[in-house]
Amino acid sequence: MPRQVDHAVRLAAVEEAVIAIAADAGFDAVTIRAVAKRVGASTSVVTHYVGSREELLCNAVRRELDSRRAEAEAAARGLDGKAALRAVVEWAVLSPSERTHRFWLALVLSAAGQPTLREELNRFNRWWTQQIEELLHEAGSADPAREVDLISLFVDGIVVSGFDAGNAWTPERRTRLLDAVWATLSI
Repeated sequence: MPRQVDHAVRLAAVEEAVIAIAADAGFDAVTIRAVAKRVGASTSVVTHYVGSREELLCNAVRRELDSRRAEAEAAARGLDGKAALRAVVEWAVLSPSERTHRFWLALVLSAAGQPTLREELNRFNRWWTQQIEELLHEAGSADPAREVDLISLFVDGIVVSGFDAGNAWTPERRTRLLDAVWATLSI
């Protein structure tokens, strides 16, 4: 009797393998063969779910970024103005795991040379900018365009700084810096 396969579970495993490989070794290491090996299947099993490497990347990265987006939205749920803004930014700099930060860095580094990744990163960045601008408006910002840039630069800097093995950025240190950012904003 043929084995019953839950397609949604198998596809999620394939996408998770893409994210894990990218976080561990970068997107250049993500191949159909590497994903198949990671999930313990043949390449034909992987290509049953995706038609190409581009589709594989697009689906997995979109799933991962949509998951991050849902987490950010959950952090602000029920809050408004300054409280919602602070919750989203704190989520971005204090909540994600090291693996999530490694994935993010791999995505940023690879997006320049891989249009599929660039498109997904742009999609997330448009959402992020819109969310932060709306929250800044709600919080009474005098200059949301400038302040969204400041917040985005700060968040990106914290992610990158996490790779400085010589001087770890502890949650306490990140929180102190975040307090300095709040003091700088016009809200």
